[in-house]
Amino acid sequence: MSGTTQVWAAVFQIGGPIAAAIVLIHVVHRCVRERRLCLDAMIVIGTTTAWWHDPLINWLRPFVFYNATMVNFGSWSERIPGWISPNARFLPEPLLMIGLAYVWMTLGFGMLATRAMRAARARWPQLGVAATFGAGWSAVFVLELPLETLAVRTGLVAYPASIPELTLWAGHTYQVPLYGPALWSAVLTGIGALRFHLDERGFTLVERGIERVTVGARATTLLRILAVVGFIHVSAVLAYDLPINVAGLYAGPVDPYPTHLRTQQCGPGTPVGCPGPGVPIVMKDR
Repeated sequence: MSGTTQVWAAVFQIGGPIAAAIVLIHVVHRCVRERRLCLDAMIVIGTTTAWWHDPLINWLRPFVFYNATMVNFGSWSERIPGWISPNARFLPEPLLMIGLAYVWMTLGFGMLATRAMRAARARWPQLGVAATFGAGWSAVFVLELPLETLAVRTGLVAYPASIPELTLWAGHTYQVPLYGPALWSAVLTGIGALRFHLDERGFTLVERGIERVTVGARATTLLRILAVVGFIHVSAVLAYDLPINVAGLYAGPVDPYPTHLRTQQCGPGTPVGCPGPGVPIVMKDR
C-alpha cells in the first residue's frame, strides 16, 4: 500500500471526527435555542442509527471494499437475518471515516440540499416538487461525486461489482460507478427535502397529524423521532441499498484487488470468486 494512501487515510479519519463534532455542536446549539429536541437532532438520531445497514449494499455480493488499514472492528453483516453474501464478516467497516459520515455528511449535505431548494424556489416560485428536489440533488451530487472519486482513487474504498457502461474507469480497481453517488445523493437530498417541506407548526411531512394524537409531551416527541428515523431508514434502503444490490448482479470484469481491500471476502485464498461476468452468487461459505 502506498504512502499516499496512508496519508489520505489519516486525512479522512481525522477530518471525520472534526466534521462530526461541528455538526453535533450545531445540533446542541439549535436544541438549546429552541428549548426542545429539534428536527436536526432527530435527523442525526436517524442517520446515526442507519449506519448499521451501511453493509447492506453487500447483501447479495460484495459491492464495496474498504481499506483494512483504517480503524475498524469488522462487520456485523452476517448476523443480519437473510444475509446471502459470504465472508461478509471480513468487511472492515471504518468507524472514523464511514461511521461518522452518517453524522456529518447526512445532516451537512441535507442542509446543503435544503438551502439549494430554498434558493431555487425563491428564484422560480412556480417550481414544482420534482424540480425543486432536482435542484437540491444537483447541489449535493456536485460535491458527493468528487468526494467519492477521491476516496476510490486514493485506495480507501473500492467498488468491485459495477456496471461497466455506467462506470468511470471501468475495469480498473479505481472504477467509480456513477449511479452510486447519484443514488446516495438522492438519499441525502431526501433529508434536505424533509427539512424543506415544513408546515406552519414546523412539522415535517412524516409528522403531519401528530397534533391529533392524545398522548403526553414525551410520548409525542418519541413518536416524532420514530417518524423521522423511519423515513431515513426506509428511504436509504429503497433508494440506495436495493438498487445497488440489483446493479451488482451485472458486474463487469475488473482487475484483481489487493488483499488490504478485498480482505478475504472473495478472490484468491477463498472459495468465493469476486464479482464479475459468469461468477455466481454463492449462498454460503464452503
